[in-house]
Amino acid sequence: PDVGMACVGGGSNAIGFFFDFLTEPGVRLVGVEAGGRGLGRGDHAARFEGGRLGVLQGSKTYILQNPDGQIELTHSVSAGLDYAAIGPEHAYYRDQGRIEYAYACDDEVIKTFQLVSRLEGILPALESTHALVHGLKRASELRKDQVVVINLSGRGDKDVNQIARMLNVAL
Repeated sequence: PDVGMACVGGGSNAIGFFFDFLTEPGVRLVGVEAGGRGLGRGDHAARFEGGRLGVLQGSKTYILQNPDGQIELTHSVSAGLDYAAIGPEHAYYRDQGRIEYAYACDDEVIKTFQLVSRLEGILPALESTHALVHGLKRASELRKDQVVVINLSGRGDKDVNQIARMLNVAL
């Protein structure tokens, strides 16, 4: 069967999980960025949704910046996605139309982290949980013979204290 979608959580600088799929035209690639508290200035780290082309630290890529080119503040429940720029490889493949990008907001990420932890018994990294949010939303749109592949790139035990703080739960 065709792969309906391959998702990876967020905006690391490396193309990683997508690399082996780049030359497979039947595979739809979707990266998921940090929508944070929403798409207001300083409330997210969704560089494609709210950024524009610029240069930061020697890389031409999409950056969250104000009209004067100053770097905007960012926010994400995931420290690993809380950065104003996206890796230049991601920018290149997005501009080529090869990889699509969506975003997941903090509240969705927290709910999905809880769901996957309860149902699957695993603690996904918050970065990867962004991809789970999008993958779960899109899976209902696919045919039964299509497959969703989601890269769980790390362990969420490092994120348990962050989740507990956000849920106001004592550990």
